Amino acid sequence: MSNVIFSEKDAYKFLKVEEYFGKYKDWKKLGAVQSHSFDATSKTLTLTFSNSDGKPCSMLIQFPQKDTFRLRFNPGKTAQEYAQGTSPSIMLKTFQDLTRLLDRNEHFHMDVKDSSNSIELVTKAGDGDNKPEMKVVVNHQPFSITVYMFAPHEEYIVWQTADTPIYYTPNGDNDYAIIQAVRKPANAKYVGFGEQGGQSLSKNTAQINYFNFDNMRYRQVYDRGPLDPREPLYHSEPFFYEFHGVPEHDSVNGVFIDNTGQVLVDIGYINSSRYMIGTRFGDLDFYFFIGHDPANILDSYTEIVGRPRLKPRYCLGYHQGCYGYERQDIVEWAVRKHREYQIPLDGLHVDVDIQKNYQTFTIDTNKFPDPYGMFHSLKEQGVKCSTNITPVISRLDPNYSTYAEAKEKGYFVVDRRYDPGNPDSKVYQLYGSGNQFSPNNGYVEGFNSGEPYIGGVYYGNDSYGNELGASGHYADLGREEVREWWGTQYKYLYSMGLEMVWQDMTTPAIRDYRGDMKGFPFRLLVTDDSLSGSAPKLTPAIKVWNLYSYNLHKATYQGLNRLHELNDPKYPNLSERRNKRNFIIGRGSFSGVHRYAGLWNGDNSSDWDFLKMNVSQVLSLGLCGLAINGQDIGGFEASAVDEGKWASPELLIRWTGAGAFLPWFRNHYVRKGRKEFQEPFMYVEWFNQYKGGKLPEPQNLYRMVLPICKHYIELRYRLMQLFYDAMFENSLSGLPISRPLFINDPGDQSLYNDKEGFLDNEFFVGKDLLIAPVLDPQEPQGLQQNHGNRDVYVPYGSDWYCFMNNTMPLGAAVEGGTTIRDFDASLNLEGNHINFIVPMYVRAGAIIPTIELEQYVGQLNKEGKPNPITLNVYPGETGKYTMFLDDGVSRSSAPKMPADSGWDEEANDEYRRTEITHSYTATKTREIKVDRIHDGYTPKLETYFFVAVLHDPSETQGSSCCLKSVKIAGQTIPQVQGSDNLNASSSNAWYYNQNINISFVKVFDNSPNITITAEYF
Repeated sequence: MSNVIFSEKDAYKFLKVEEYFGKYKDWKKLGAVQSHSFDATSKTLTLTFSNSDGKPCSMLIQFPQKDTFRLRFNPGKTAQEYAQGTSPSIMLKTFQDLTRLLDRNEHFHMDVKDSSNSIELVTKAGDGDNKPEMKVVVNHQPFSITVYMFAPHEEYIVWQTADTPIYYTPNGDNDYAIIQAVRKPANAKYVGFGEQGGQSLSKNTAQINYFNFDNMRYRQVYDRGPLDPREPLYHSEPFFYEFHGVPEHDSVNGVFIDNTGQVLVDIGYINSSRYMIGTRFGDLDFYFFIGHDPANILDSYTEIVGRPRLKPRYCLGYHQGCYGYERQDIVEWAVRKHREYQIPLDGLHVDVDIQKNYQTFTIDTNKFPDPYGMFHSLKEQGVKCSTNITPVISRLDPNYSTYAEAKEKGYFVVDRRYDPGNPDSKVYQLYGSGNQFSPNNGYVEGFNSGEPYIGGVYYGNDSYGNELGASGHYADLGREEVREWWGTQYKYLYSMGLEMVWQDMTTPAIRDYRGDMKGFPFRLLVTDDSLSGSAPKLTPAIKVWNLYSYNLHKATYQGLNRLHELNDPKYPNLSERRNKRNFIIGRGSFSGVHRYAGLWNGDNSSDWDFLKMNVSQVLSLGLCGLAINGQDIGGFEASAVDEGKWASPELLIRWTGAGAFLPWFRNHYVRKGRKEFQEPFMYVEWFNQYKGGKLPEPQNLYRMVLPICKHYIELRYRLMQLFYDAMFENSLSGLPISRPLFINDPGDQSLYNDKEGFLDNEFFVGKDLLIAPVLDPQEPQGLQQNHGNRDVYVPYGSDWYCFMNNTMPLGAAVEGGTTIRDFDASLNLEGNHINFIVPMYVRAGAIIPTIELEQYVGQLNKEGKPNPITLNVYPGETGKYTMFLDDGVSRSSAPKMPADSGWDEEANDEYRRTEITHSYTATKTREIKVDRIHDGYTPKLETYFFVAVLHDPSETQGSSCCLKSVKIAGQTIPQVQGSDNLNASSSNAWYYNQNINISFVKVFDNSPNITITAEYF
């Protein structure tokens, strides 16, 4: 019986997760530690083993932070053979630079204790108290690793390798597949994992496959749709958390697998007592983090992989995209209709329709005759545009400048194959509808020719059945000079007025018969720069499968930042890009791309399953540091169930309602004979135009689409400051904009037990606004007869108020830990019910900023008008909020960091950070403080702000309201009658609105420290 696990053929093909782990017990097993050494300077433990051939091999355990270690293992390497450089995911280029920076931020030291059969390493804070943080014990015979945390008077195990810690097996030429097996506590919950399928935020028994794949409708490999977490998707982010593994202690840990090849994970599916992480190629290289709550882990992780650069404020607005806005007049129509219906809109995304014969970086002036005028006219209306940029460079026209230049300079990926004489090299692999097949029947154009590799894109057929797309070549983005060249190619589009980039087909996604798994041929040799400091080398594409898309986003980001430096006389207006934040919304990459781009989650469809998993998918990516991410609202493709010509009205309403509180908020769909429309206003207008006004049944749902969607889009804009503050905070701490319940309330143990299900369909914006969207149709479907109602759980430890949108008085507070049964979120427009179609709750004591409604971000200021902030202070004993003000577009606004930190070199502290707090200084005296902590920016038009004091219905009413008096800086300010008088007041004043039971205070922002004192009856 052969002991070969993966044949030569298997080594160079995509594997399902169950295929990878299927025979893992027959793999080689790592034996006892033969010798060890510890280098105190680099904080590196070297363990020496004998591999299955009897040759020495080494494992390195390195400590970059007091709460983090990095483990590296390859059965074919000794200690000296591990590279000093880091992967592209890591913030700095060498591990030494990274550890030096981290140590400067927070110094720590280590105690090491050797014994006959083990070595014990303890990290301790370097702040003088010598407090132990983490203990790692390596046992030599049998080999094991155990990690401890510390509590007062005790230490406890938080992570421990399984009885057999390491499995490995040869996998192709001089390479190994490697598995790390870890004991899985029975109580533990596992979250994170990036852009994976499945409705549940917790992946407690999941199998996961990290392999970037153009997976239309998330169903190509297994044909079960988006709720199957095994499907490989567009983006790979192999980072996850373990919660509740030690129920009696506040303990969380995290693991990041730093490998750009295929990575596979089994979270106790095969065996409930252990989880396994596996790599197909290269080193097993992972970082392990400990902490007391998830925020600790995310902070430590983003210290390693970096934090997002500050993105322009407009990226948080509402966006519209369509594959099928084929002409300039259609693009202008889309913007005009949004403005006519007064639906706020900040972004318009034009697909490859704009290109001349599918030539990337071009514009077809037959279909878009005045691109400069179009882009600038739309920008004047507040709408910023992107076009779809794919990595393919069409080869069909020798006069196409990007093609000609790249060919002349030798910048394309060349068709050279690993083992070209092997017949398997010409047989490509693909999955579709759950079946594996070869799409090319052994025919390959240009095979191993030494000429540019021939790929291409296929965009489906138009409404007449004509194929859309072109064949072409690919920039060799593993080379730095090619990345620099790629970045210059945007000069024409940006000189025309483009404002952002939509990075698509990033894998790169290639016509199915021209490569493996709709990507590069697996044996095609590509430039591998996956280790900085090492010379790039040629590697079979499958071994660094997830690297190309990362380099694509990096090249675009760095190029956009340098456009103003080109000094090209043909494009003099590029100088306007100086100091401007650039925004990229990309489809699929690898960990670390959040430093450069936001992520949209690929080609979904108008099916309820996609909405059901939308929340957990966004939260999972946020837990990996990727704050700007989201699905196409309404679904890109037609439904997989009925191929409908538009998303169902109920689905679009629910998706827009949920999407209004998720970071990336874009309605995006395909026309091309597949769909007719998806814009909210078209659910009546299209039928008026084409069907004589006859609406399908149920007609009331079609009529409700516009008002309900518009309401929640408008609410998004009124809450824009809340979203922006969360995005700014994300760039400082890594905390996401939209947060799982346990991020803000880690002490609520029920979230890991009987209330775990609410993690899938509730979340926070920031730290105090709880959103509980309805993710199921309200009409009876089997046992799910919700009729638009849903249960809402409010976390233990705080009281909660139902969000009334300042249109009604607050109701009584709800005790934390309560499940509100059958909250009525049904679809109807009676009275004020529109405010409750998305259930929302606010933490007692919260401070929630709102602004005036705008049709686009910054509209009022552009018109020379102020848009003052209202600080909504909810009833509660205490509260705190941090607010960030800047111009929303400049790179210099960002906090300044040391030059060697990997941060934006243009950052210059040009922002204002304000801390708003409130507390009771006496039983009937409440003090609200507004303090500028950093004051590098002054708003040009907003010379005042408002404080809205929301009153609990139980508060004592005096002669006219709940407040007896209001003072600012110790001076009593006058009470005026009516909002008009308050708005017109030229000095500090306040008024009470009895209809909504809120006291409004107008405060002139003329001091860095303002204290407002409210006396209650």
